[in-house]
Amino acid sequence: MIGEKMPNFNRLGIRNSEFGIRHLAFGILMLCLVLSLNAAETGKIAGRVLDATNNEPLVGVNVIVEGTELGAATDASGRYLITNIPVGTYSVNASYVGYQPVTVTGVLVLPDQTATVDFKLRPTTIEIKEPVVITAERPVYIRTAVSTTRPIAAEEFNRLPVITLTQLVGMQAGVFQNERAGWTHIRGGRFDDVAYFIDGVQAQDAIYGTLWSSPKPTTDAIKEVVVITGGFDPEYGEAMSGIIQTVTKEGGEKLEGRIRAQSDAFFPREDYNFGYTKLAASFGGAMPSWKRLRYFVSGERLHTDADAQVRYRVPSPRDEYAIEGKLTLKTPKTTFTVDGHNSTYQWQRYSTSFKFWSDHDYANRVRSYKANFHINHMLTPVSILTFKTGWFKTGLMRTIRDKDKEKEDPGNFFWRPYYFKAEDFVFGKNDTVIDGETIPADPEIRTKKLYILKKVVDGDTQFLFNQYEYWTNNPYGVYNIFIGKGDNRIWHFRGTENYYLKGDITHNIRKIHEVKAGFDVKFYSLREYTNSLPWDPNPFWEAYNYHPITGAAYIQDRADFENLVLRGGFRLDYLDANVWKRVYPESILKTDTVKVKMKLRVSPRMGISFPITERIKFRFSYGHFFKNPIFNDLYESLKALKEGDVIRRGNIIVGNPDLEAEKTIAYETGFDAQLTDYLGFDLTAFYKDVFDLVGTRPVPALPMSYTTYYNVEYGRILGFEFGFHKRLLNYWQSNLSYSFQIAKGTAATATDWYFRGGTPIQVDYYLDHDQRHSITFDLGFSFPQDFVFIPMRDFNINTIAKFATGLPYTPTDLRGNQTGDVNSARYPNTFTTDARLAKDLSLGGLQFNIALDITNLFNALTVMNVNTATGSPSNSGRVISPGEFRGGMAIGDLYYHPARDKNHDGYLTQMEEYEAYIKAYEEIQNPPTNYGPPRKIRLGVNLGF
Repeated sequence: MIGEKMPNFNRLGIRNSEFGIRHLAFGILMLCLVLSLNAAETGKIAGRVLDATNNEPLVGVNVIVEGTELGAATDASGRYLITNIPVGTYSVNASYVGYQPVTVTGVLVLPDQTATVDFKLRPTTIEIKEPVVITAERPVYIRTAVSTTRPIAAEEFNRLPVITLTQLVGMQAGVFQNERAGWTHIRGGRFDDVAYFIDGVQAQDAIYGTLWSSPKPTTDAIKEVVVITGGFDPEYGEAMSGIIQTVTKEGGEKLEGRIRAQSDAFFPREDYNFGYTKLAASFGGAMPSWKRLRYFVSGERLHTDADAQVRYRVPSPRDEYAIEGKLTLKTPKTTFTVDGHNSTYQWQRYSTSFKFWSDHDYANRVRSYKANFHINHMLTPVSILTFKTGWFKTGLMRTIRDKDKEKEDPGNFFWRPYYFKAEDFVFGKNDTVIDGETIPADPEIRTKKLYILKKVVDGDTQFLFNQYEYWTNNPYGVYNIFIGKGDNRIWHFRGTENYYLKGDITHNIRKIHEVKAGFDVKFYSLREYTNSLPWDPNPFWEAYNYHPITGAAYIQDRADFENLVLRGGFRLDYLDANVWKRVYPESILKTDTVKVKMKLRVSPRMGISFPITERIKFRFSYGHFFKNPIFNDLYESLKALKEGDVIRRGNIIVGNPDLEAEKTIAYETGFDAQLTDYLGFDLTAFYKDVFDLVGTRPVPALPMSYTTYYNVEYGRILGFEFGFHKRLLNYWQSNLSYSFQIAKGTAATATDWYFRGGTPIQVDYYLDHDQRHSITFDLGFSFPQDFVFIPMRDFNINTIAKFATGLPYTPTDLRGNQTGDVNSARYPNTFTTDARLAKDLSLGGLQFNIALDITNLFNALTVMNVNTATGSPSNSGRVISPGEFRGGMAIGDLYYHPARDKNHDGYLTQMEEYEAYIKAYEEIQNPPTNYGPPRKIRLGVNLGF
């Protein structure tokens, strides 16, 4: 049978009877390589200590990282190296008998990088206990980075008018953020080419590769974000465009906390009140009786009545809550970390077609959970062993809300849960009787009943769903524009659960080489249940539970010479789809199957960085980057193919479990320059060839053709970026970034040609996310407490301005027939400005801040979509005349509606029908969804201690 090899699975999704020698051997190989976690959470500090009078090296100087138990002594050349330092900002102290001690504050340690801190100590004949204090500036560029690496401090959330991680990432050069879809594109790659790591653990939805349907850290929990848009080390996989690393906070030595609130509730509803309120709180510190045990807890709650990013306020409620915590136990050589996360996001979709029947359009709910356990152990001062294991689970429900059940359980002030039609039927705790057969409530048994989802909503059980229809129950009384009966056509659930093991060992050789080897294994349990035509006896449906296994092993070396940094290594990626495929895909009636072979891929990577002058460095990176196809492309509709539904319907996309990994070969070169102590400049050029991208092609099978996925698409991306960065000086700071890119290929997404229809063209075209030019400029003013103008003391003003050229689209005629080359037309350019005005106050020992956020400051009209026949967001090009309407309807006629009867005489004339239709049609050809959001103003208060 296709898609399965029969029972029996344990909770990890591994076959108890046939785990297989090769899987066991692979696991043993990984364990023998090393034990691990990620080292993405630590960095190093290195430098040299000299005598300030003669520049001679000092031997045996004690260099310590304050607030930790980490330190080192200098060698004969005055050099020292301190490893395994958690990401953060530190003070570093150097002390030596007969010399005045020196402390350098503000030393920034970044993931996988080395911070350089040099000391010059002055001899003294008297004992001096108080050290000379020197403040280190945040580096303009990272000396040891060999590719484009952009660190973002958590303080940027306080400074800039941003509230989410994706908004902050979207400000970086080369990043295009599709906020409506929840997709992030880096340097012209597909949305699923980006890997997201939270504390070193990959965090996105494995079935579709998205972040929005996965657990995300709360804003207060974020300590540092690093965006890598160029090449990245072999320890990072499952990405071809870029890496987004998020490091979360842990408790400090002292109790600290923060309470935040932001809302637009003080505005009149007709102006700027979108019903938005966000509350957040966090606190952390050390246990009073055991200072080595530290904790950090954060939570947030959001509600808005109008979440849709459209031109004006429309009913689209959204609710979120998230809570997470971390416990850290630190001993002199070992750190133990336990953390967890629980969140629920739920929101109602807005659609112009369902504008007056919105309760019957679909809504979404995402529930996410994760738990991690981490051990970091220093075997020696230069050898570090790390290990991490954990569990990750997320589930997305997308269908029509059950308002009757929501009335029965209205929730409370804090939370009002969504209930969905047929949710209890499929996942409920009670037994269910279908066609006289009792289906036990045990979910493990339910998943083996392949027909249960079809029976839930098929033609014999329409008490749950009814086909949607256009109707006259709208303010215009027109019939064929707005939906007014039935439900939207989707019932969908998907869930991802995985258990993982990560391990690595790091050894530093002679303060120059850092050699690391590690492994990463994930055991997945994937579920999906879908019916996208619930009232049809032969719907599009899906019901599966698969258990793939992925793994990786890598070895890499980072050589840090005084005037040269070299990085290189190899990565081995492994995929076992753990499924069977058809031997004869061209014949649906032949059901012979064979086990899909496991896939292995080796990717070499290297990079170099060296100074041209003291303030200018050159860097170059090259690498092969593989990414397994998203699991949806492997498993979609395999059960429908086995059940023979393909024969009855035909236009189904069937997954291909034998897909190969997608591959990118990337080149990058760049310059980083520190022009002055406060001004930096960077210039980067890049080129990428992307092979074996997944796309769809028809299978001319008998007796009915269908569509499946193949590794048939290609992409080519090139471009350059530059940026200017000015630190805070003379009360102002700024960052300017510019990106130019050309992203061409044969398919923007895997399903591009399935939905376009027709025969795929044999030449590349500008991809849907080909944003040719983009500029981001942020400008900030910060006035200190002793500023001469008293009202401006402790006052901050920060703005973000964004310009981008329009994305491409394909021109068509009024019937939707293509009239030009694929993606040969462009949407209008966009320009928006956001601002934050903030005032800091001191209330005793508390820090108080009040901030006003204004998004789309100038209320710019941003075009997000156009009518493809005209290129206009407000005119479809259709000419409507009174002659298209028959008139003559009177009271009692099925389609009569008093809203069209302008003179209320009980009779509809041709002109009355025409005028009513024109008014209604305006909402269809010029909907709010064709534009970005208007100006929004929110007031926030922050209280810290």
